[in-house]
Amino acid sequence: MNSITQLISGGQEDALNALEIARESGTIQWVRPMLEAFRDRQEERLLQEIASMLGALKVSEAAEVMGDALEDPEFSEIHADIIGFLWSCGFQSENHLRSVVNCASEGGFQCAMEALTWIEELESVNDENALWDTLLIIRGVTEEDRSDGTKPLFEAMHAALSALEQKQ
Repeated sequence: MNSITQLISGGQEDALNALEIARESGTIQWVRPMLEAFRDRQEERLLQEIASMLGALKVSEAAEVMGDALEDPEFSEIHADIIGFLWSCGFQSENHLRSVVNCASEGGFQCAMEALTWIEELESVNDENALWDTLLIIRGVTEEDRSDGTKPLFEAMHAALSALEQKQ
């Protein structure tokens, strides 16, 4: 059984050993399997180790893998975590703006909070269409009658993105 398979479906000790191999090799091939294991595994210690690694990646290509996962419905239950990983790693690419806002609008409070945190770190958005699209999505969400307590978060997202729009 190879290390990636051990991470995803092996016993806890095998999975932890696989994570050690991932930590030593540091290659991009481990990012999606770690996301899959984070989504599918139940062992608390293992989840903490995976989260620690995903939140400290320094391989810039990892942002693209995480961005793809944000657009994949199979990862919807961990979208908030993925946005948090992006933020923790310092991956604030405007390329992921639509994905982050879409996840926030479809997710719950935690997802909206992570998205707000990520958006507030953006320094600029050069893609006007992406900016306008996300402002429209956020405006639509703020006009909905939501009982999940996210309205103030979306209002803050709108304010942050509007400020970026004015900088252009």
